[in-house]
Amino acid sequence: MRILFILIFNIFLSSIIISQPWPAKIWENPITGTNPNSNNPYTTGDVVHSKITVSGIGRGSGISGENANNRYNAKGWNTGSSRDNNDYFYFILTPNSNYYINFYEFTYSGQASGTGPTSFQVSSSIDGYTSGLGSPSASGATIDLSGSSFQHVSNAIEFRIYGWNASGGAGTFSINDFNFKASYITLPVTFSTVTATPLKNTTAISFSTASETNNDYFTI
Repeated sequence: MRILFILIFNIFLSSIIISQPWPAKIWENPITGTNPNSNNPYTTGDVVHSKITVSGIGRGSGISGENANNRYNAKGWNTGSSRDNNDYFYFILTPNSNYYINFYEFTYSGQASGTGPTSFQVSSSIDGYTSGLGSPSASGATIDLSGSSFQHVSNAIEFRIYGWNASGGAGTFSINDFNFKASYITLPVTFSTVTATPLKNTTAISFSTASETNNDYFTI
């Protein structure tokens, strides 16, 4: 009985240490099909980690969908020299309860028409969409998310791609595919050592943790 208990206990602990120590895709979409723009947000083709929920790719109220196959296309981008706060594509990721995300990077590819936007900014809800991230362009970019602001994210987070400096309202810009990578999606506690020692009428359990985030106590 004691051996069975130890085995079950070790399996239980192994099951909750689900961190992945290398960057892996947690949400991706190749965006295929006829006129994906007809959905706002567009979710068909999403491949998503089981411990998060996502919005699909969507667009802000300042732009409108434009037909194009195999890409999420929009028109109505601001023609001014600064961004319009309503002209953007968005992506929302929400960790499941009691989980958090350590982001690594966001990658997208895209394209713009000859009269589409030429200036771009990627920003996030972490700072109210104030700071620009990376060096986005019409053709795409890989945005580094390994900074401290994007680690141990336990609530919904939204990323936006703004576009402006279009030379005509009919000019388009599309996202052709995208993915988010993270180094971890895990529970707030990671154990480093666990031992269970059979005694006469009970079992002594001891453990130490490698990391704890917003943890108060343990119940066994």
